[in-house]
Amino acid sequence: MNPKYYIELLLLASIWGASFLFMRIASPEFGALNMAALRVFIAGLTLLPVFIYVTKKSLLPLPKKDQVNIWKNLILVSVGNSVIPFMLFAYAALSLEAGLASIVNATTPLWGAFFGVLLFNAVLIRSGWFGLLIGFIGVIVLTLHKLSFSLDNDVLAILAVVSATCLYGIASNYSKKHLNHVPSLLVASGTMFVGSIIVLPIFFINNNLEFILSVNSTAWMAIIALGAICTGFAYILFYRLIECTSPTIAMSVTYLIPIFGVCFGSLFLNEPLYLNMLFGGVLILVGVMLTTGLHLRLKKFKQQ
Repeated sequence: MNPKYYIELLLLASIWGASFLFMRIASPEFGALNMAALRVFIAGLTLLPVFIYVTKKSLLPLPKKDQVNIWKNLILVSVGNSVIPFMLFAYAALSLEAGLASIVNATTPLWGAFFGVLLFNAVLIRSGWFGLLIGFIGVIVLTLHKLSFSLDNDVLAILAVVSATCLYGIASNYSKKHLNHVPSLLVASGTMFVGSIIVLPIFFINNNLEFILSVNSTAWMAIIALGAICTGFAYILFYRLIECTSPTIAMSVTYLIPIFGVCFGSLFLNEPLYLNMLFGGVLILVGVMLTTGLHLRLKKFKQQ
């Protein structure tokens, strides 16, 4: 693989790792619902030129029936892969550390495999099931210092992140089944375009000009960076990596995001680091490797 793609992979991981930092900065000022709505809208605005281009090239030439079917699936994927997960992450960011949220986010491939078997007739080998078990144990170990027997804010925040990653897992399987024939850039830009139409009324119904002007500039810079860079630009970079390398290589960014998320949270927000976070993070990454079959691909690569 060309060395420049390794650099792009690290850049993407750092951008998505920074998203948890920006959420922690913006969410207390905007509130969870407002922050999620603005994130989707700004991302949709950023990707609008891409959406217009790929729509003219790939969607409009199709028969009306196919266009309607694609739009229906884009709406479902947008709600399940962007709108609701972004709201859940925004809620979690009100109380959950950026580093911790970024590590829990790494369980996304585990949920993708789990729901693939449960809902989409996918097949998982024995080591994959073992990986699921290790990964879920890792989530428990990772969050031990936050867990309690009552549904306090920390526990609810952790459940929100887990729920968001579950939705990512379901949406990725649904997209693979129903939008596999659609260009990836159309899926990326189309889901954000649809999402922005859904969330924009929510923001303006809940807020007025006085509230918008009262939000400090730091929070505004964080939400703009979150929407334009960490979502809009990152999507383009991610799908470029898929096109120029492979989906497997592009998805390996999942393993790198927690490193940046934890480092940024500790460096800029003075978030504490706990030993159980290290052990839990390692268990999650091992579980993801086993579930996705990465260990088999690495073994095959070494034998070549």
